[in-house]
Formats: sequence, C-alpha cells, structure tokens
Amino acid sequence: MFAKFYSSKGKCSYHPDPDLWFPEYKRPNKPSNAERRLIAKRSLLAISICNKCPIQSECLEEGMKDENIEHGIWGGMLAGERILMAGVDTNRTMRSDAIAFAQGVRAWHNTLVD
Repeated sequence: MFAKFYSSKGKCSYHPDPDLWFPEYKRPNKPSNAERRLIAKRSLLAISICNKCPIQSECLEEGMKDENIEHGIWGGMLAGERILMAGVDTNRTMRSDAIAFAQGVRAWHNTLVD
C-alpha cells in the first residue's frame, strides 16, 4: 500500500530509511524511556521530511483511508492524530495506543522546543 501510493513522488520514497514512517513498538513489552525517546526522535524526523514534501496533502488523504489510518506517518501526521481527526471509534486497543503514542511524541517535542 505504502509503496504503491508513493512511487517516486514523495520524499519518503527515496529516503534510505523507509522505516522512519512506521514507528512501532509491540505490546506487551513497553519500551524503555531511552527507546521511547529514540522512537519519538525518529518520528519527528519523518514528520519534518513530510512537512517539506510536495505531495503532503495527497499523502495525508491516503493516510486517512480505513486501511492506513492505524499505521504509520502519512502527510506529516501520526496514526493517533489521524484517528482523532477522523473521529472514528477509539475504543480499540490499537487505536488508543496510537493516540497515546502520538500525544507522547508531540509532548516530548514540545519539551525540546520550549
């Protein structure tokens, strides 16, 4: 799905680390604080690349589709942010985890900026 959409249009399509756009940690093991900071830092790097991409709005539109909304960074937005924006059911564990993750990344970023 990701590769089909981007072909060679998006900045992510030729980035040497495509995993930047799919920050993941697996339950039941929660990441350590150091791992969380690394995941957040990598996520923010991907978002900064998205914010300079010529197809950011088209990418976000693709990321809002049902099959993509719970996964990855699309159009500079984390999955949890897109879930909230779409107003879809957030009772599913994966969705609530994605929202908490997005809030944590943005909160960590704000502490760096302040």
